[in-house]
Amino acid sequence: MEAESERPDQEPWEPGGQEEEEDKEEGSTPAYLSQATELITQALRDEKAGAYPAALQGYRDGVHILLQGVPGDPSPARQEGVKKKAAAYLKRAEEILHLHLSQLPP
Repeated sequence: MEAESERPDQEPWEPGGQEEEEDKEEGSTPAYLSQATELITQALRDEKAGAYPAALQGYRDGVHILLQGVPGDPSPARQEGVKKKAAAYLKRAEEILHLHLSQLPP
């Protein structure tokens, strides 16, 4: 099963890609999103390469950063999108754990 956010025009945290255009006018991308984007993008690459332990850790770390940063985000629309994406990435991490790493301790 492929991760949903491998569209080149969509950052991993964005709820729908182009919908976020008006938020960019409010200011630059919050630091927590940049950090999480880096980790989740690398997790997507690791998963595609079959490096499942690294992908799992990347998803976990990225979701952790998203959930820590979202309460302070000034954009309610972005908060909702980030929460949905965090849930999707957490689900993907669980799938990797069960499908590819079930013999390893969590």
